[in-house]
Amino acid sequence: MDNIQYYVVVDKSTTFNIEDEEKINKVEVEFIDTKLPFSEKTIDTYLISNDKNECERYIKNLNKDIQKYFHIEQVGSEIQYTAFIDILGFSNYIKTEITNDYQAEEFYDNFNEVIEYLKHEEQNEFAIEKADYLNDIKLRYSWISDTFVVSLEYMNEIEKNDENIIKGMMIFKLSMIIASIHHFMASKFGLIVRGAVSSKYSCITDNFILGEGVAEASKLEKEIAIYPRVVFEENIISDEIHEIITREYQDNDLNFISKDCDGYYFVNYLAMLQNIPPMIGKMFKIPDDKIKKTSVKQKINVIEKYQKIVANGFKIPNEKVKAKYTWLTNYLGRVLLKEKFQKNIINN
Repeated sequence: MDNIQYYVVVDKSTTFNIEDEEKINKVEVEFIDTKLPFSEKTIDTYLISNDKNECERYIKNLNKDIQKYFHIEQVGSEIQYTAFIDILGFSNYIKTEITNDYQAEEFYDNFNEVIEYLKHEEQNEFAIEKADYLNDIKLRYSWISDTFVVSLEYMNEIEKNDENIIKGMMIFKLSMIIASIHHFMASKFGLIVRGAVSSKYSCITDNFILGEGVAEASKLEKEIAIYPRVVFEENIISDEIHEIITREYQDNDLNFISKDCDGYYFVNYLAMLQNIPPMIGKMFKIPDDKIKKTSVKQKINVIEKYQKIVANGFKIPNEKVKAKYTWLTNYLGRVLLKEKFQKNIINN
């Protein structure tokens, strides 16, 4: 696609022997001492193309002794999903709970567990047979005050037959991360979150957020999400994608993506508890032989936290705020009362 470019490059930090360096110096360079976007790595660029095959042919036509020094860098992605996640009630929480540096540091240490978890997910590879292409999914994220921005990109060419499968897996992985943030905020701070997911372009670094995807997700969060849910931009969940992601459960309330009464799909974070534990915090560091017992305890604890959040929420003398907790009450009832959900919580 036109928004993806492939660069044939040589990393300038590479050490060459004298003979190979002489051979490399004979190859025509398009750009000398260039830098990839948001990278400290300096490169020489030999070819820029929208066709990866052209880049591969270029390298194959080079002297065999120096082919190993040339590689292909991709700039841009064909699929990208960006989640804008806002923590509701954050301002009031810090006003009442964080009044000195000690409390601020403790809050930072706790909050930073989300970043540790995201780093864990960033390094975690899919171990699915005949699905190595899923390891081309790149995770980017940033945290500013009461907002997380999380983005997934697919950093390779896509075979037409694989496109919907890849999109389905990306939506699942992003939903898992979003659900984990939901559960962490509820269990650790008694807070709920709201947000939205866009498929438009975003640029995400540690301290820089830009792009139509972020703006669109932020707009959807404020105007459409309304309740403690993270909704998807309408064009993301197509009929084909929906068919893939609902193969395990035919019940709308048990799928990891659920369709709400206003027609918008949202991350069914409670349903995600059926198959994955609340993985933020220290959970992802627990040994495999102990994780099941611990995860069941954590799942039940998270559910109890949501119930307590609802009870406290209805004490707030504000009808607009109460509407959010009414939605959450109805949502909890729809999912928690499912017999299959209750069995899965204990058995998975």
